[in-house]
Amino acid sequence: ALILERRKFGPLGWNIRYAFSEPDRDISSQQLKMFLEDFQETQWAALNYMVAECNYGGRVTDANDRKTIVKILSDFYTP
Repeated sequence: ALILERRKFGPLGWNIRYAFSEPDRDISSQQLKMFLEDFQETQWAALNYMVAECNYGGRVTDANDRKTIVKILSDFYTP
């Protein structure tokens, strides 16, 4: 949701404008639910990798933007 919210500001804060979408958010939400419900201990690092690098990161081509998205999500995906 935070990533989608950032779209209002255009490329401000990002080096390149990215087309993050509702399906990106939806699959990320489903993965979070799965990690919380299906595992005894939540693997936060794995969840962060899945969302930051796979779901959203597949669209991110700039190295600094990739660091930004990893940092934003690490603030949310933490015990």
